[in-house]
Amino acid sequence: MNRCALCLFLVGVLMQIVPIAAQEEEIVQAQAALEEYFRAWNDADNEAIVEISNFPRLSLGRNGQVVVRQGPEDIATDFNLLRQVEGWDHSTLDLIEVLQVSHDTVHFKVLFSRRHEDGVAYRTVPGLFIMTKQDGHWGLQLQSMLPATFETR
Repeated sequence: MNRCALCLFLVGVLMQIVPIAAQEEEIVQAQAALEEYFRAWNDADNEAIVEISNFPRLSLGRNGQVVVRQGPEDIATDFNLLRQVEGWDHSTLDLIEVLQVSHDTVHFKVLFSRRHEDGVAYRTVPGLFIMTKQDGHWGLQLQSMLPATFETR
């Protein structure tokens, strides 16, 4: 292989490696934001949930229910009610799988469980969480939940 062909070959290889490395960095940052969202949720901290959200934030739920949170003032989970009604203590991320990646969006397939104080899962839910980067900030912008795969009454 002559020098020119070798140089072209190496440039081609490097052009393929750099985007992969950039994608890995986007995945790491987006996953850190996803995990921070669950930490904020487990801390029952609506202010921290606002900080790890990007707006408008959409949630898709059962029966096609769509909730649009236009801004921070629309984040108001009643964690005391959740504890009272469900006996919720915390949630765990049981599966995180990257589905698609761009420079400012990562789609994650997730499976999470709601758990009682003793750690026993009472509901396990599959979902799609889409993390976006707005003005350099990674945050949750869309979550779509499917019916629970496991649920006790």
